[in-house]
Amino acid sequence: MEYIDCNECELHMNPFIENRLVGETLWQFLTHVEKCPECFEELEIRYLIAEALGRLENGESIDLKNELYQKIRVTKRAMYFHYFNEDVLRILEIISMIIVSYELFGFLSHFFGIVF
Repeated sequence: MEYIDCNECELHMNPFIENRLVGETLWQFLTHVEKCPECFEELEIRYLIAEALGRLENGESIDLKNELYQKIRVTKRAMYFHYFNEDVLRILEIISMIIVSYELFGFLSHFFGIVF
């Protein structure tokens, strides 16, 4: 897995806030933001500004700092679940191939009298 630097992280901040960041890029972004206090602070400022402007127009209450922490936690948890599911599917594919191979060799040995 490649890691991104602060400049690239900054490019991904607005797409993250707008829920447009996906896949490996999202994972790299979250990993960087969790380890880099400067980028986290910049993300926090951008998130607060973007969300506060929209909410002030609608007259909604604002507890954006906690919402940002929650957004990062929920997104990270979803990414873990996604990668776990991919791993499970790979394991099931391997098991399926083993079963098919076993059945194929059993058929060949029975039909042609070949012993493996």
